[in-house]
Amino acid sequence: MKETEFSHKPVLLAECIEALRIRPEGLYLDGTLGRAGHSREIARRLTTGRLICVDRDQAALDAAEERLAPWRDKVILVHNNFCQLDAILDGLHLNGVDGMLFDLGVSSPQLDDAARGFSYMSDAPLDMRMDKSDNLTARAVVNEWPQDELRRILWQYGEERYSSAIAG
Repeated sequence: MKETEFSHKPVLLAECIEALRIRPEGLYLDGTLGRAGHSREIARRLTTGRLICVDRDQAALDAAEERLAPWRDKVILVHNNFCQLDAILDGLHLNGVDGMLFDLGVSSPQLDDAARGFSYMSDAPLDMRMDKSDNLTARAVVNEWPQDELRRILWQYGEERYSSAIAG
């Protein structure tokens, strides 16, 4: 999608940028790149600094190539899960960063693309993978996992009082 066709308003952008207190020579990490709205604002404030952008979704990283093109000399794109932060920083030979941002949740492109299987708005296979290279889909969980495990998941993570009926 071309920049002129693209519209995205990052969540709490001004507040996030203010809280990061970006130094032009600093090192920052966006652990959930998504549509790169926060990353663009961080990158444009850097002179000699660097920004590490992490996302599980390769489609987000591919789109970021264009969205962050004016600052690509300051940006490192990493295809990984932010829960691997230690390994990511170790792999880049870094001991730490000056600031980090995590905008948690499903991104709009994942919800908007029916083929991703996150939305009930379209008739599409139940997928729900944050990273399309992962093998496990929501369809497999719902249709192949034991009823007791589904009940536990619904109760533990969703606090769903009807977990037994739903899992049944």
